[in-house]
Amino acid sequence: MAGSPDLRVVMCLMSQRSARREKTLDVLPVSESTLTVVGSLRDTSVALDDPADVEVIHDLRLETTISVPDLEILDVTGRSLRQPYGVCASTIPPLSELEGLSLKRGYRRQVLDIMGGTRGCTHFLTLALDLSATHILSLYLRMRDRLPSTGDTRADGTWAAAGLRLEPNLMNACLALAEDSPVQRQALARIAEQEG
Repeated sequence: MAGSPDLRVVMCLMSQRSARREKTLDVLPVSESTLTVVGSLRDTSVALDDPADVEVIHDLRLETTISVPDLEILDVTGRSLRQPYGVCASTIPPLSELEGLSLKRGYRRQVLDIMGGTRGCTHFLTLALDLSATHILSLYLRMRDRLPSTGDTRADGTWAAAGLRLEPNLMNACLALAEDSPVQRQALARIAEQEG
């Protein structure tokens, strides 16, 4: 086909650079009832023969204030340090539509409805969906306020029992927390012991 690049040439050009995505999610307690949650996403490309030749493709931040324990998004700020096109800036204002959503059941569907497809930026969408991890991370922080997470507290059931007290929906949340798992049997025994 005339004008089509030779696949060998394309592969040779592609193999001269690498690409990387780095994401973080920081959950920071502000008070007993609020958290600041900051998600970041950074895409880069680096020349294989020159590690100093770094191209930043995307560099985005999503900063939120979230209530505890109901995990409602109280405030959202999007920041674009780098996006490829000028029109991409118009994807920041609609982020405010996330305010009022709860990170619990149904969150994913609501975010896709608000930001999916041509309604938003796929990279801000990724960050917004990642906010759902705040549930387990904030639960860990609340559990950790009550007792240390050690091999002993996990082995004797007190750690899982603390989690169940704070979040009963941890029951059957995963394989380790299945109702008939050794972890939950020990946790339930601990709870019965402490209540009895």
